[in-house]
Amino acid sequence: MKNRFIGSFPTFILIFSLFTISLPQVGFAQTSAQTATTNDIEKRLSGIAAKIEKRRKELGIPGLSVAIVKDGKTIMSKGFGYKDFEKKVPVTSDTQFAIGSATKAFTALSVLMLQDDGKLSLDDKPQKYLPYFKINDTEINEKIQIRDLLSHSSGLNRTDLGWITGKLNEEEIIRVAGEAKPAAKLRERFLYQNVMYLAAGEIVGKVQDKPWSEFVPARIFQPLGMTNSSINVGQMQKAKDYSFGYEYNFDTKQTKKLPTREISAIAPAGSINSSSDDMAKWLKFILSGGEANGKRLVSKEGFAEWIKPQMKISPDGKVSYGFGWFVQEWKGKKVVQHGGNIDGFNSMVATIPEENIGFVMLTNVSASSLGDELMQIVWSGILEDISDAPLTEEARKEIGKYRFAQAGFDIEVKIEDGKLIAIVPEQPTYTLENVEGRKYKLLNAPAGFFITFKDGEAFLEQPQGNFNLPKIGAEIETKTDDSAKELIGTYEAEQAKGNTIEIREVDGKASLVVGNQPPYPLVKKAENEFISPDLPAGFAVKAKRDADNKIAGLILVQPNGEFDFKYIGETEKTAKPKISADELIEKTIAALGGEANMKKLDSRVTKFDINFVNQGVKGYGTTYQKAPNKSVSETTLTALGKNIGWVKDYFDGTKGGGEYSFGRDEEYTGQRLEDVKFGSNFYGLSGWKDKLKKAEVVKTDKIGDEEVYVVSLEPKDANNITLYVSTKTFLPLRQISLLVSSTSPQKIPIVENFSDYREVDGVMIPFKISSINPAMGEIITSIKEIKHNVKISDDKFRK
Repeated sequence: MKNRFIGSFPTFILIFSLFTISLPQVGFAQTSAQTATTNDIEKRLSGIAAKIEKRRKELGIPGLSVAIVKDGKTIMSKGFGYKDFEKKVPVTSDTQFAIGSATKAFTALSVLMLQDDGKLSLDDKPQKYLPYFKINDTEINEKIQIRDLLSHSSGLNRTDLGWITGKLNEEEIIRVAGEAKPAAKLRERFLYQNVMYLAAGEIVGKVQDKPWSEFVPARIFQPLGMTNSSINVGQMQKAKDYSFGYEYNFDTKQTKKLPTREISAIAPAGSINSSSDDMAKWLKFILSGGEANGKRLVSKEGFAEWIKPQMKISPDGKVSYGFGWFVQEWKGKKVVQHGGNIDGFNSMVATIPEENIGFVMLTNVSASSLGDELMQIVWSGILEDISDAPLTEEARKEIGKYRFAQAGFDIEVKIEDGKLIAIVPEQPTYTLENVEGRKYKLLNAPAGFFITFKDGEAFLEQPQGNFNLPKIGAEIETKTDDSAKELIGTYEAEQAKGNTIEIREVDGKASLVVGNQPPYPLVKKAENEFISPDLPAGFAVKAKRDADNKIAGLILVQPNGEFDFKYIGETEKTAKPKISADELIEKTIAALGGEANMKKLDSRVTKFDINFVNQGVKGYGTTYQKAPNKSVSETTLTALGKNIGWVKDYFDGTKGGGEYSFGRDEEYTGQRLEDVKFGSNFYGLSGWKDKLKKAEVVKTDKIGDEEVYVVSLEPKDANNITLYVSTKTFLPLRQISLLVSSTSPQKIPIVENFSDYREVDGVMIPFKISSINPAMGEIITSIKEIKHNVKISDDKFRK
């Protein structure tokens, strides 16, 4: 069930936080690193541990363990918090956690070891060992090699829906992926793919005549001395010391225990469990270049293939994927890393080989962001100068309170333990570290937070946007920043001709417009550099100028690289359409049947078929809706001709959530609940003025050959929605919204296209809805039958 202000239609949306990857953060300043001496290593480790514990509490992580290896020695391996949150049983360095997708490096290593044994080649076709393996594209199917399984270059989007139901065996999971429509050509672009790693593991089993689950313990765990590591949940739960898994709800501040998911059927993609002590041995093996106790497990050539870039993620190749590893840079040094995420657990394994340093983090919470933060904390904490400078008299002048009007509170700057700190209501205390002049970095905040003091004010830089904060008691002049409006125009990608983006004025603000995504308002961060409060850390727009200082192009900065765009002219039709939002919405209501006809209906039962185009899964279901705002959708999933699971999502007018045959139940809270409330209105646009803060017709555009009005809808409590309305029929043809989570900071843009409108009992309803989202690919819902004014009990809409 999604936000559909034009009415609730049964488009299935499912977001899994399973085997997700930790995309690298790049762009740290290029400064020289200085290795710690033994004299201060304890002080450094103490500082790192303090930061870990502080962030653990702030991020709602019940427990975690961290190991750090430097120059062949384990210099830290310890637990933080609790492995059993309810009984407050502490984590130790022996506590087993699920490592999720960090398993993939073990699987890739297995393949390379067997290549050394002469039993297979990376250039072999998967079909040589798995006759049932296929890709639903003739060219890819003929050319794909084992190396493509390991480098996420198969062209397949994530095909996780089949295996997550728990009803399919290994061969069936691979067959279902073979039914999915690829999202790209072979080796055209990086597309993360769990099932291809299952296929690689199955190949290991075929050529070795023993399953992957036996090969890894015998050929990797045992030589490395990893005696406290396991391959499945059953083994982990027989260990003397293991952790339960949890999720933390940022809205309710509640911690909830999750059932540990058994994933033996897709084990090579993410089933390993281990402890920080055991994973320290894995780090030593990696940093030794492939040796364990003086004996080589993989050839030098195989090891080099393992950790070298194989598939570009960013066009410049600064962020790439190897075989089971992300390859990136930190201050000019090569970083080899991989995160993992599965129900109740999150991990990070990262190394800088040339510095002979690495760390592992194992947590018992879903979707933690701490792994990326730890790369900065550990690398800086061990490799950089941390000498303390005395607090200057100049620094003492910054003491005072600063009014953050946009956020509705004051920030107090004061001295604590001889250091300058910033106190923010209901947030952790931030230590301020001087960068230069009067500019300070917020040490224990995520990357991108700075504060620069000026006479009578402070300039706060943050990934969500920059702000001038007047010092209470000081008089300063504030001005509206219109500097981004100079960028307004259309830009074409240098490396993908025909692909364009726009900087367009939306609601009086210069905004970045990329394809079907919502507009992102821009604010100035530095000279020729802009960020958006609606984008996460690591995203920015940089202006390129010609010899005459005029805008020549843009650089889109993202966590996965930088992308160049050339200015190609003024944005077409930047002038707003003459039709007002009031007039357009009234015409749309009339086109949909009119308010009088809508109000003749008080319930709707809709039967539908559903096709997960990029998953190889299909299904069918029924949606029940009742005025004014109750809704429930029940979907049965099918694959290979059999039922493999079901999903139910519901909203009873006040509460809502999701239930799954193959996973934990979910209760909507916070922003997610507000979005569901807004999208569940039975009468759609009717009474829109009571539901919105603002509606604006932004521009005209085209969907295919049809011209549309683009309407920005700003609800009172829910996320903004962009509606595309035909200029001829005034029927909605597209809707763009955001799907948010209460247990992670993820915001996913969802595009829904509406077509095949038919009249049913006086109202117009699209009988085909095509939904696109990054996690699931394209989902096509086809309505088969609609009945109105059916008696439905209120109990139907409750959990």
